[in-house]
Amino acid sequence: MFNGIPTLMKCPARSPYLCGPSGFSFDNCLRNKRLMESGLSEPDRIATGTTIVGIVFDGGVIIGAESRATSANIIPSNRSRKISQLQTNIFAGGAGVAGDTTALMQLMRAQLELHRMNTGFRRVPVRCANQMMRQLLFRFNGNMQANVVIGGVDASGAHLFCTRFDGTTDSAPFTSLGSGDQSAMSILESRWSEDISEESACALVCDAVAAGTKNDLNSGGMVRLCIVRCDFSVQWKEQHPLKDPPSRTYRLAIKPGCTTVLSTIVHQVVPWRGAPAGPAPAGSQGPVPGSSRASREEEARRRPHSLSPPGAKRWKGDRQCP
Repeated sequence: MFNGIPTLMKCPARSPYLCGPSGFSFDNCLRNKRLMESGLSEPDRIATGTTIVGIVFDGGVIIGAESRATSANIIPSNRSRKISQLQTNIFAGGAGVAGDTTALMQLMRAQLELHRMNTGFRRVPVRCANQMMRQLLFRFNGNMQANVVIGGVDASGAHLFCTRFDGTTDSAPFTSLGSGDQSAMSILESRWSEDISEESACALVCDAVAAGTKNDLNSGGMVRLCIVRCDFSVQWKEQHPLKDPPSRTYRLAIKPGCTTVLSTIVHQVVPWRGAPAGPAPAGSQGPVPGSSRASREEEARRRPHSLSPPGAKRWKGDRQCP
């Protein structure tokens, strides 16, 4: 209990995954909950409205991300680094709350280094890093607002994993995360192939991130690429996104006759009083050409009032202008 607010620091001897001075503390979550119960607003958090893209090519893996950090409608930084090195052969891009993502990357880097030393300084497999990441996020029970794209190479080849804040993960040849992931995924699905080269893969990742920045106001800045090759060489690239990013290469074309007409209903439209009426349909009893003016006025008076256009209401105090 600190100033009337319960804390999680009463068990400092627990594992650093749960709480304690050497791990994460969720005192702010309890504090925000108590503030909202008292009628106060929750403090703003700086979130990275991110577009992160990962792709496996013939010879390695590429992770790309933009560099804008947002806080509500404010952009505090346009040079945020969202791709972190976990090991010399493993890199990860994070999307979510900036503080949670940074702390998660630091803890994972330390845990993987301890694992490497305990296993005789062997190179850590990418699948092992992803398993530790998903277990760590699952223990936080969704309180860690961070989604991660993990990519790297090991003795078995190139690997790419998409791990979310609740601990769910999947392995895919290409993936995207963040607020602009849907626009980026449309580019990836239309242009990716199994035998794509490194040069084409770099261009595809840049175009996918550019499409995400165009369709998402929380994404922007520069495009950073991290290229990890199967020979364990790493290369970083930076470039500005295109002003006019490309769209999908194929269009959705529906041929006539694909949908069967089940039924057809024709509704007769009755014109308003005073509006010019069109040609009378067959079988209708409209005014006959050549009829007298008196008969047409009598028919107009007998017309139901519901067919008349609504008139403007006039208050008693209104006066007409001279």
